[in-house]
Parts: sequence; structure tokens; C-alpha cells
Amino acid sequence: MHTVDAAPAGARQRSCRPARLPSVARALLCCGVLLAVTACSATQFIYNRVDILVRWYLDDYVSLDRDQRARFDQRLEVFLEWHRSEELPSYVTLLDESLAILDDGVPLQAAREMSDRIEEAAIRFQDPFLELLLATGEDLRPEQRAEFVENLLAKQEEFESDRLARTDREYRDDLEARFDKQLKRYMGSLTSEQTTRIQQGVSQMTRLDRFWLEDRRVWIEALADILIAADPDWPDQVRRLIAGREEALLPAYRQGIDHNGEVILQLSRDVLIARTDKQDRKLRGKLTALRDDLAALAEKGSEQRVEQGAEQGVKPGTDQTGPLDATQTLYSGRQ
Repeated sequence: MHTVDAAPAGARQRSCRPARLPSVARALLCCGVLLAVTACSATQFIYNRVDILVRWYLDDYVSLDRDQRARFDQRLEVFLEWHRSEELPSYVTLLDESLAILDDGVPLQAAREMSDRIEEAAIRFQDPFLELLLATGEDLRPEQRAEFVENLLAKQEEFESDRLARTDREYRDDLEARFDKQLKRYMGSLTSEQTTRIQQGVSQMTRLDRFWLEDRRVWIEALADILIAADPDWPDQVRRLIAGREEALLPAYRQGIDHNGEVILQLSRDVLIARTDKQDRKLRGKLTALRDDLAALAEKGSEQRVEQGAEQGVKPGTDQTGPLDATQTLYSGRQ
């Protein structure tokens, strides 16, 4: 067994959080990041097909015509080029440091600092991704905006019908299954001690699905008003709506998020303390494979950027704006 002092980086919830992207944007973002960082040996295969995954998800909400899809594809490719060249190297560094933290027994302060850096990376990702979505929104016709809003509300009603119908036991069973699935992915089969600890931790968590759904409905209705009215400054209205979303959370919801974050931290810590040598080897192997895949993708992104710079007459190593800065539609009106 291995002794650690803290949960894996990222488990802690901070009391002061950046504004979150709406659910649809976060789900699209997950196609671009989470799928890329959870497939391990398949990471390169999936990452190189993120554009297809994002389009599939977007199609669930709005139907783009051929010209709109072509413009969206161009914006998305620019975004992914930026992500490969600018962000993936930082992910590689984070994984290198995560392995070092494991070697050191996962000191508490190191885990806290790693959590902060992961959150910073998420913030760097979501801002330009929001601009990509806003640029796509500017491309939509009124009937397409109405279709988008209609599908958002339909999905909301589906969530409410499905999730609020769960008993408290069913809710916690779902949480336990999620913990079990994620931990097994990186550590293999769990011991009875670890499974019992997960059950104890989940029993201490505050049920938040009702808060989440209420917050989501308020946000969707506000967004719908903005999109249907389509004032000239509607993208700025959306930015302000998102920027103020955290402050608008009900106090009980915010407290529940913080409470659950601490429970998750302690739960993750205890599961890691109880990990076997076999689980430790699998965990390190998964992280190393992920690190190598992301490093290969980052190198490819760097090579592409050098090639593009050479075509534009830019010498390697000279200061220049990133790919996203070259696309005005992604940054128009951005502070």
C-alpha cells in the first residue's frame, strides 16, 4: 500500500471559481479535452477526430447549412491548432509533475498547487472556446436560433424528467458507479476496502441535481431571451451572462458544491492510500502513456506552426500572435 497526504490534483473545489461555460459549451469542450485525455493509448486517434465529435454534438442542437458548417470547421481547426501548439505542452508538464508528486507521496501543498494549475488551464481553454461558439452563433439565421433554443429547452425537460425522478438511493448509486468507473479506468479493479470507502464518501455528499437543474433552467431562459431578441450587442450580453453566473448561484448550491468538493478530496485521498502495488503500476502506466501521447500531439502542433510561419515568412522563435489571434471572428469584442 502507498501513503499519500492528499487527493489527486483537481479533486478540491475552491470557494472562488471562474465563470463557468453553459452546459452545452462545456459538453462540446469535453469533446475537445476530456475525450483527448481519458483514452490513453487511443488519445492521438481521438484527438485527431475531435472536429467530428464536436460537429456530432452540435448537430443535436442546431442544423447548419453547408456554408455555415464550412465556416465552423475553419474556426474549429484554428482553435485546435492553437490548442495543440499552446496548451498540450502545458498538459505534458502537468503529467510529468503528477508522476513526480506520486514519487513524493502526494504532499498536500503540491496537490493543492496542481489543482490550481489545472483550473487555470481550464480557464485558458474555455474563453477562446466561448468565442468560437459566439462566432458560430453570429452565423445563425433567426429560425436556427429558435431551433437551438427549442432543443435546449427540450434537453432541459429531459434532464428534469430523468434525474429528478431518481430516489435518493438511486442518486447515490449513480455517483458510486461513476467513481467506480473512473477509478477502475486508471487503477484497475478496486479492493473491498476501497469500494466501502467510496460508499461512505458518497453517503456524505449533498444531493445537488435539483440545484443544478434550477440553475440551468434560469440560465437557458435568460440565454433564450438574448438569442431571440438578437440585439446588435447580443454576444456581449452572453459574455456578461456567463461572467455573472457564479455570483448568481444560490448560497445553498454554492455551499453544497464546496462541501462535496471536500468530500471528494478526502475520498480520493483514502482510495489512493489504500492502493495496491498492482494498482500503483497501472496508474503510473496510464499516466505515462497519456503523457507520451500528448507530447506527440504537441510536437505535431509545433511542427505545423513552424511550417505555417515559414509559409508566411515568419522566422522560428520570433514573437508572433497565436493562431486564434489571427482569426478576428474568434476575438471580436473580447476584453
